Amino acid sequence: MNKGMIRYIVAALFVAGMAILTGAGIAGYSNGIASNACNSLCVEFNGGEPFLDADAVNELLEEEYGVFVGQRIDSISLHRVEEILDASGPVKKSEAWITGDGVLHVSLEQRDPVLRFYDGRDGFYTDSEGVIFPLLPRHQAAVPVVYGKRPSAEEWPLSVVHTVTYLRDKGVAADSLECNSRGELTLIGGKGENILLGRPGRIEEQYPLLECYYERIVPSSHEYRSINLKYRKQIICRD
Repeated sequence: MNKGMIRYIVAALFVAGMAILTGAGIAGYSNGIASNACNSLCVEFNGGEPFLDADAVNELLEEEYGVFVGQRIDSISLHRVEEILDASGPVKKSEAWITGDGVLHVSLEQRDPVLRFYDGRDGFYTDSEGVIFPLLPRHQAAVPVVYGKRPSAEEWPLSVVHTVTYLRDKGVAADSLECNSRGELTLIGGKGENILLGRPGRIEEQYPLLECYYERIVPSSHEYRSINLKYRKQIICRD
């Protein structure tokens, strides 16, 4: 065997040995990280109404997931952590990950409510997509309120959202409304007048009538306590 061949074999064995040692080192390092214990929780917030703070997130995970601090980081289910947070109501989207120093990180985007429904005992919020979630004692959002018991129809909250959004875009202070058992809406005007709109879904048709009342009827007559816009192309006023 010539010297060139011997040098080639020695070089190949050296490279193979280094690869084995490097692989073993990486595996050992990875196993070392995996065996580390989770030592803390770090919560990041990325927009939305501040319903939950870091303490509330920690309490929620301890209640629904169980103890995670002190557990091996490779035993913590990040998918389960995200499931719990996403199902909490005010959380729109969450992401969880663990770093090698044993910190469990969660990033949350919370929902932006546009309406609050309240029946005198229970209530809930809804966002612009019609997603409903419960009221929370830690924070109350400054949004319009609909008083009364809502009907069971799933599409009703989103129809109310559209009605209120349309009115506010037109400059109407739709901050307080009432609904009856039939799902009919009454807008409470700035001077306490009741404006009966009926079931939501026709606000584009009703708004010109509302303009007509304030711009033509009130100046030529007086302000009424009840304005009924429930019927098509009619304005029924009562003292």
